Amino acid sequence: MKTSLLLIHPTLPERKLRHGFNWGALLLSTLWAFSEGLIPQAGRLFALDMGIKLLCTFDSQLTWALAFLLTLGKAIYCGRRGNGWLSKKWMSQGYHPG
Repeated sequence: MKTSLLLIHPTLPERKLRHGFNWGALLLSTLWAFSEGLIPQAGRLFALDMGIKLLCTFDSQLTWALAFLLTLGKAIYCGRRGNGWLSKKWMSQGYHPG
């Protein structure tokens, strides 16, 4: 079983993509997406972050618990999908498996 995928482009440098979970995306989901140039995903994550922060303005235990669960779910979702997002982005830029 391969643990990583080497992507080759005719003029740009090679990219190596690890299969599986992306820990950077788990820990810093919105910032990670912006830093990788995943602007559509980063915009959606930012909008979700703002919604969660708005939810925190209602000062009750239920809304804080819901905000925590939404944040945790967003982080896990990004960790599981992050490498797939990168792969699609790089393939659309002309990279191919090497």
